[in-house]
Amino acid sequence: MEKYDWQQTALGALLGIGLSGIAQASDLTDLLRQTLDNPGISAREFQSQAAGDDATAANMRYFGQASVFAGQTRYESPRIVGVFAPGVTPLPVPVSNDITQYGVNYHLPVDVFGSIAAERQQAQAGRATAQLLERQETLLRLHQTLGAYVRLQALAAQSQALQAEQKQLEVYADRVREEVKLGRTAKIDLSLVQSDLARLAAQQAIFSGNQRAAVAALKASANATNPVISANIGVPVLQNTDAQSSLPVLLANEQQKTADAANQKAHRNLYPAFSVDSQYANFNGGGLVTQPHNVWSVGINMNIPIDPVGMKSASAATQRARVAEQQAQAAQADTIAQIATLEANYQSAIENASALAAEVEHRQEVVTIQREKWHLGASTMDELLYQERNLLDVQYAYADARAQAATAWSGMQVLLGTPSAEYIHSLEITP
Repeated sequence: MEKYDWQQTALGALLGIGLSGIAQASDLTDLLRQTLDNPGISAREFQSQAAGDDATAANMRYFGQASVFAGQTRYESPRIVGVFAPGVTPLPVPVSNDITQYGVNYHLPVDVFGSIAAERQQAQAGRATAQLLERQETLLRLHQTLGAYVRLQALAAQSQALQAEQKQLEVYADRVREEVKLGRTAKIDLSLVQSDLARLAAQQAIFSGNQRAAVAALKASANATNPVISANIGVPVLQNTDAQSSLPVLLANEQQKTADAANQKAHRNLYPAFSVDSQYANFNGGGLVTQPHNVWSVGINMNIPIDPVGMKSASAATQRARVAEQQAQAAQADTIAQIATLEANYQSAIENASALAAEVEHRQEVVTIQREKWHLGASTMDELLYQERNLLDVQYAYADARAQAATAWSGMQVLLGTPSAEYIHSLEITP
């Protein structure tokens, strides 16, 4: 995938951010691959496998079910071994106190009204939903990793710029102290420098706190405690978007299918149920092991449910299907709005970073000139510090803009349901 090209500037070395337009180094892609082992993703994988087994089980219901039975019973008085049929059972009729029986039953449902078909559709929609949830969880974890990583990149760049500013201010402070001792300058200049040094120290403390928070987020998503942070904040090109094929819309549609199938099943369960039932049994007793009595039967059964509870459950399933339909419509509208917001955030961050890159270079030139003027006594300390604060603010904003663009791109991938391999590949180094 193509990347945005950014003009290399002299300040790039100071900021620690490459402007050459390549994506993140392999340390990020390694972290993203580590993220794929996150327990949250594994849980969704198991859930997807379970849903797949449910779908397979629903398909197998068409084949019916068999059961094997066996037992031995002792009665207080003799009983007929097997089944007595007048005119058929040979005399004398075998009787025994101890009777052993074993055999097999087979039940084959006949899906006249489509109850099994509705259950099968529900299971298939459940499997598709579980797969989409697995993809969503994967992308959310990748997004968490990338968001924490680019935040660390921005903080590192900002902190480096701040440290360079602190060193320069300390040089100013040493010079001003000497001049105050010699009576060449007022103490107010020293107060200004010391005030700015205190401000930068407070800003550094804020950066440190934000860095710890980002590292904690990276630990949660990728199980990384000491990540290697590259200098370049890479921003892939944003692809074309389609709300209809977005992950939230697909997920809502599958959930609607699940609710519709559950509704159909609940209503069809109120219809008569038909099945073919067969049995083979073998009876032994009274020492007649050599003359077992075998019995087999085949029949068609109809079961007419009279179930007020089932009727209410069917009514509730209808309401849930309507809810799912409305939620699917709401998901589509919300997704369109979210896509538009992310596109706007991405484009504004890209354009802002481009403008700030030029402004950083300009501010650097202004500060260089202002320093020379101050050294020559043609400018005040207040004016110099004002220009350097402006430069530092622009440096902060530039790093933030790049991080915001990368985060917006990642958020869009979550919405679009981009496959994880494609997501990671988009952030790999390209020649």
